[in-house]
Amino acid sequence: MSKLVEVFLGNLWTQRFTFARMGFDLQPATGGGVLRLPLLYGIMVCSTTFELCTVCAFMVKHRNQIVLCSEALMHGLQMISSLLKMAFFLAKSSDLVALIRMVQAPFTDDSVLGFKEWSSQNRRGQLMAAVYFAMCAGTSISFLLMPVALTMWRYHSTGEFVPVSSFRVLLPYDVTQPHIYAMDCCLMGFVLTFFCCSTTGVDTLYGWCALGLSSQYRRLGRQLKRLLNSHSNSSRSDLGLSELFLEHARLLKLVEHFNASFKQIAFVEVLVICVLYCAVICQYIMPHSNQNFAFLGFFSMVVTTQLCIYLFGAEQIRLEAERFARQLYQELPWQKLTPSHRRLLLFPLQLAQRETVLGAYFFDLGRPLLVWIFRTAGSFTTLLNALYAKYETV
Repeated sequence: MSKLVEVFLGNLWTQRFTFARMGFDLQPATGGGVLRLPLLYGIMVCSTTFELCTVCAFMVKHRNQIVLCSEALMHGLQMISSLLKMAFFLAKSSDLVALIRMVQAPFTDDSVLGFKEWSSQNRRGQLMAAVYFAMCAGTSISFLLMPVALTMWRYHSTGEFVPVSSFRVLLPYDVTQPHIYAMDCCLMGFVLTFFCCSTTGVDTLYGWCALGLSSQYRRLGRQLKRLLNSHSNSSRSDLGLSELFLEHARLLKLVEHFNASFKQIAFVEVLVICVLYCAVICQYIMPHSNQNFAFLGFFSMVVTTQLCIYLFGAEQIRLEAERFARQLYQELPWQKLTPSHRRLLLFPLQLAQRETVLGAYFFDLGRPLLVWIFRTAGSFTTLLNALYAKYETV
């Protein structure tokens, strides 16, 4: 059992497993592409696109019913998010593969400085990724199995085959036929697998990179302490800090690479999440018949967790960069340095003091954005609730 747990907590295991279910190889050979099974990926994309069209058709037909329309909007937005995130991932695949290698590069040997802390952070990250994967899997399974179980129970009780569905769609075929219903369930299997794996894979990959960059900043702090505690380099004009500054400059470029690689994905996440949160809240405050509360509970946890992954991940990098800059200023013996040494170290110090901000076009990722999203979602929910009370209640 312990060996199985070790495998699950291995480096990038959750990410590699979820991407493999969609036909991707997250760590391809040099020069190889990440997409290994384009047919499987194409089937999932086509299935999700078809279901998205049926959701849009349902919303157009029921545009005057706020509750049903908001539930369909919730499903449609999540499918749009999955499709866009995977499209951006595929377009940026070469950059992301290179990013993964660069994040891992300083910790390839267990004897290097900071390896134990990196290993601990990685295990913690993989544990959170496994929990997040369980949430996404629970969302997909409850969404499919609860209506199927209710349909079978009703058929066993009454002898009538009346399909129960928690998916608000307008299908071009008749699902009251058992064989058509079975085909539709298979189609939904591809859609829900795509949702589960794309959401888990992309989001946890962002979190893994954020933890890796945070570990590299902590490694720089340890290198600084080691250099200052060593007296062997006290005669050098740069106090032995040249390697540290070169490593810091490399890390700043790596953070820029990370931001550029995930900028579009983070933008989609933030843009969709406000309305998605509003739609989720509406399902709680404006319940209706055939509500799948098991799915809704899992989905609420997924939406909240994926938002925290992006915003707190970016916040963690910012705080670690700020911590290193403060450590660099506080621990260097400025009072003992000559004027020439002070002038030499002034530029690297100013560079380190610059605030590290991860952005998504119009948004800066961090805790303030989290508060803004909650406020915006609350405002949308209040508006919809007022409209519902005015036009749809007797």
